Amino acid sequence: MKRALFITGIILWSAFAFLACEKVDVDNEKPMITVIEPADDEAVAPGSAIHFEVQFSDNEALASYKVSIHGAFDGHEHSAAVTAKDDRTGLSGVITRAATDSVAFEKTWLESDFIALGESPIAGRKQATVAHQHILIPENVNGKPLREGHYHFIVYCTDQSGQESFVSYEIFISYDAAGHAH
Repeated sequence: MKRALFITGIILWSAFAFLACEKVDVDNEKPMITVIEPADDEAVAPGSAIHFEVQFSDNEALASYKVSIHGAFDGHEHSAAVTAKDDRTGLSGVITRAATDSVAFEKTWLESDFIALGESPIAGRKQATVAHQHILIPENVNGKPLREGHYHFIVYCTDQSGQESFVSYEIFISYDAAGHAH
């Protein structure tokens, strides 16, 4: 009797183990991001706003997004900054207005920031568009003027399985861009 129970137990355990190994589909596809605005290398003046419009899509379901702007001065990606030689020091570098007393702008906007401005959440949707949002570039940070130059404008999107993708553009913040800013 014990032997019959032992054999039955092994058969049941084997059947359970075999059924438990059923293949589970895992979403390995990252979400897609299409930035409509701003344009790559768009010029914007401090104190003005960047028009932000983007489309997100995913094969299963979107979860969230965020936007980050930070200086590209250290060359951690491609840079099209103008360089020149300083006659006083003999050094070459990026030309910026008030470079010695200016400060680089850096900020990240979460999806909740855009929802507070009237956007709908993207969670659970396969496609979503964020349109007609304006991201303000401040005139100064802590009382100091913004450093002119190239900045990275990065849009991140995460889907519900945790896959993240991003699109990186460059924008040019310049006091001379006042007539060109959106």
